[in-house]
Amino acid sequence: MKVLLVNPPIRENAPPQNVPIGLAIVAKVLLLAGHDVRVLDINGERLSKQQVLERFDLNDEYDVVGAGGLITTYKYLTWLIPEIRKRNPRSTIVLGGGVVTSSPRMLLGRTPADIAVVREGEETIVELLAALRDNKPLKEIRGIAFKNQDGTIEVTQPRPLVEDLDALPFPAYELFPMKTYLANVCHADSINKRTEVDLIAARGCPYSCRYCYHIFGRGVRYRSPENVIAELQYLIERYSPESFLLLDELFITKKKRVKAFCDLLREARIDIPWSCYARVNVVDDEMLRTMKSAGCYRVGYGIESGSQRILDNMGKRVKIEQAERAIRLTRRAGLQCGMTFMFGYPGENLETIRETVDFCKRNLVQATFFYTTPYPGTELYNECEDMVLDVFGSEEKFVEVLGDAAQFTVNLTEFPDEELIRLKTEAEAEVRSRSLWRSPLMLLRYYQHFGPARTTGRIISRLIPRRHSPSLVRR
Repeated sequence: MKVLLVNPPIRENAPPQNVPIGLAIVAKVLLLAGHDVRVLDINGERLSKQQVLERFDLNDEYDVVGAGGLITTYKYLTWLIPEIRKRNPRSTIVLGGGVVTSSPRMLLGRTPADIAVVREGEETIVELLAALRDNKPLKEIRGIAFKNQDGTIEVTQPRPLVEDLDALPFPAYELFPMKTYLANVCHADSINKRTEVDLIAARGCPYSCRYCYHIFGRGVRYRSPENVIAELQYLIERYSPESFLLLDELFITKKKRVKAFCDLLREARIDIPWSCYARVNVVDDEMLRTMKSAGCYRVGYGIESGSQRILDNMGKRVKIEQAERAIRLTRRAGLQCGMTFMFGYPGENLETIRETVDFCKRNLVQATFFYTTPYPGTELYNECEDMVLDVFGSEEKFVEVLGDAAQFTVNLTEFPDEELIRLKTEAEAEVRSRSLWRSPLMLLRYYQHFGPARTTGRIISRLIPRRHSPSLVRR
């Protein structure tokens, strides 16, 4: 069958940074199943809507068109799918990814799409295309939602998750604009400009933070370190990346596995720098130094708040002391320490904001806070659904405006909207200026990233007395 896979745009305020690995694996399993597979990477090529339509006008009709992504692509897909239907009236349109996994009926009901693949799609998509080719009933396929002839939507039994991740093929990288993706390193605080490739070494997370959407389910399934190294070697041979990023939700869960991975890196003489994500209650000095010795240059942590009360509300299952210890150990091991913070979680007040600001200043953290956003499918959304519906009227209208949490979407606190936005801006300003001023290392990194003009501006601004809002002054 002739198949087109479409990757919609995401985070259009930033250059395309991450290869859509899930879609690339789906492309590869379809190629191995004998299908003729093409890719339209709207995100990677940053095509305008007019350019997208021109691409469809130039191509022959496809038997199957697949599209999907994160839930933040919902609004774009509601525009794209009808346009695909106009230009490919006989094609079967299949959706996948988080945009349909959290609410499979919503996008199917809103667009002329035919089928949605729920959760992992590698096994489901092969079985689905075989059924379409042979005119077999869809209700026998697990892990999908589909439209009946009368327009009703039927959801089949869930498909078990893939247990043996080593059995999956490497992604079909060759179908995507790899040069573009490699050129855009996603870490703003990475001093050296270098090309970078992404890898996923495991799926899932053993923790249950209330704001997180677990598309890969609870628990963790691992690829073997040998399998990950083999893929990395393939990428190095083909694309010559200068660094790599392990995109796992939580790379560091088992110390023995981390050590085995680092040992294999050294044995394979792979000496390019790499980075990963970790958790503050898991890392220790020995582990961090082992990673450093194997080329790791950066570890990212979801700190999220400097208030123990808010951390407990989030279900983080960590202590402030653990976060401070992880920051200290990471820096002591000679690693960059990336951190993310959320602002406006339910229960946030002036006291918790002050605690977070003081945490950042105490630990010399230059923080940009993300707005707490309750994505459908999360426990946080279930807790706040009535509030969301009061503001937006329906889940669909809320999803249509969802972004990547850098923009304000909905207020989950007792503050008026304008005050919440103001408090966030003032907290960031206080944290950033204080951290930069107090740390020569921060100052050096700022100079290397942004040059003498902006650095000089920062220094001058610190020489001018600054009045902080009374709402953020310690009482």
